[in-house]
Amino acid sequence: MKDSEQKNEQKTIEHKSFVYLHNMKKTFAIFIICCTIGVLQAWAHPYKVNEIPMVHLQDRTRYVSNPDQILSSQTTTSIDSILYNLEQQTGIETLVVAVNEIEGGDCFEFALQLGKQQGVGKKETNNGLVILLVTRERCIQFVTGYGLEGTLPDAVCKRIQIQYMNQPFSQGDWDTGMMAGIRAVNRYLIDYRDGTERAETSATDYYPPLIFIATVLLLFFVFAYRRLRRKSRCPHCKKHTLQRSTSRLLSEVNGIRREEVVYTCTYCGYTVVREEESQDNRHDGFGGRGGGPIIFGGGFFGGRGGHGGGFSGGSFGGGDFGGGGAGSKF
Repeated sequence: MKDSEQKNEQKTIEHKSFVYLHNMKKTFAIFIICCTIGVLQAWAHPYKVNEIPMVHLQDRTRYVSNPDQILSSQTTTSIDSILYNLEQQTGIETLVVAVNEIEGGDCFEFALQLGKQQGVGKKETNNGLVILLVTRERCIQFVTGYGLEGTLPDAVCKRIQIQYMNQPFSQGDWDTGMMAGIRAVNRYLIDYRDGTERAETSATDYYPPLIFIATVLLLFFVFAYRRLRRKSRCPHCKKHTLQRSTSRLLSEVNGIRREEVVYTCTYCGYTVVREEESQDNRHDGFGGRGGGPIIFGGGFFGGRGGHGGGFSGGSFGGGDFGGGGAGSKF
C-alpha cells in the first residue's frame, strides 16, 4: 500500500514537470516569433529613392529590383531575360522595381526620381523606362524618358496596365500581372521598331488630313476643267471647238495685260471676241515674280529641339525624364 502511494506521487511529480517544460517551450517559441515579427517590421520601413537596390550595377543583364521578394525568382529571371533582349534589339533601358512601401506614397514622383537619379536610358536618346509596383499603395506606375514618350505614349501605358496588370494585381497575383505587363510592353516596342505601330499610327492620325487635301485638289481640278470647257464651247454649234486665233493689246498697267482676243470655232467657223486680263510674267514690280515667303526652315516644318541628357549614374546610360507615362490603382 505504501509502495503504491509512492508510485502515484512519483507519477504526479513527473507529470507536473512535463507540463512545466511544455509550457516553457511554448512560451519560448512565442517569444521567438514575437521577436522575429518585430525585427521584420523594423526592416520593412518605407523605401527612399536612394535605398532601392540597383542589381543592374552588379550585373548588366539584370533589370528587376525586388528587395521584398514580392516577385518569385523565376519571374524576375524571366523578366531580366526579356528586358535584356529588348535592350539589345532597340537600345531601350528598363528598370523594374517591386516593393511593399515607399516614402511619401507618391508612386509617380518616386518612379520619376528613380529614373532621373539612376540615369535610366541612353544619354543621347533619353529612351529609359521605369516600371514601379508598390503593394501597400496598390499602384503600378510607368514613367518614360523624353525620347520614349512618342514611342510609348501615355495612352498605351495606361491600356497595358488596365488590360494585363490590374486584375491579377487586385488579387495579389504579382507574378502573373508583372509578367503579362512586361510581355505586352516588349511586344509593343518590338512591333514599333518593326513598323507595325508606326503604320497603325499613320493610318489613325494622317488619313483625315490626307482625305481633306485630296478633296480640295479634286475640287480644284474639277473647277478648272469645267472653266476650260465653258471657254472652249462655241455659242453657235455648241461644240467645244473654239480656239484662240488672234489678239490685240488694249492696255498694260503694273504688269496687268488687257487684251482683245478672237476665238474661232474649228467646226462651224463662228468667231467670238472677248476681252481678257492676264499677268505679264516679265513684270518685276510689286506683285510680280518677286520671291515668295520661305516655307521651310524654322517655320511650319522646323524641327523641335531635342532634350539633352540629364542625370547620369550607375551602369545605365544617363537618360533624362520629363513626366511621360501613366499609373493605375488596383
